[in-house]
Amino acid sequence: MGPMQTGSIQKEDLKPQFDLILRFEQQTEDMFNELIDKLAQVTGNTTRSSSGQPPHVSMGVFDIAGSSDPIRAMEDVLRGLRPFSVTFDALGAFFPGVLIATPVMTDEMIAMNRAIHAVADQVFIPSRQYVYGTWVPHLTLAMELTHAELVRAFDAAGQDWKPVSTRTVSISLVHQSPYTEELVVPLE
Repeated sequence: MGPMQTGSIQKEDLKPQFDLILRFEQQTEDMFNELIDKLAQVTGNTTRSSSGQPPHVSMGVFDIAGSSDPIRAMEDVLRGLRPFSVTFDALGAFFPGVLIATPVMTDEMIAMNRAIHAVADQVFIPSRQYVYGTWVPHLTLAMELTHAELVRAFDAAGQDWKPVSTRTVSISLVHQSPYTEELVVPLE
């Protein structure tokens, strides 16, 4: 079997992924960081807490093909985005081992996702989990958990869970591994 092809782009030509992450008010990030740390203590699994990533919702994850410059391609659309309110109303899981907080999907969130993908999908290769129309917005609380760790994490997070309302404050273009911020755009 030959290399995976997407149009004329071959898998081995791809550069590291980048992520467009939506950030929140500082008190919200602090609260989620405390919960992420608590879950690491309860489960003994520090994969999420040691990732270096702030609490966020990924609006898109993309592979860079050829000499595409994500900053140049995305800067105008990112600077045109506006803040909005978000409520994380529930806990959930992606099986086999990811615990998440789920935001209520709003028209503003859908519009932001659409604006990002209208540009990025023309230049980059979206990750299958982040394709426009099938994307599930979430904030990762713990990941790479065994089944037993997921059960403990879900129980620990659920004991004091209350919906969290906040505002978006910025969107950042970041490389995932190692976590590096390439462009941070305040939402005004």
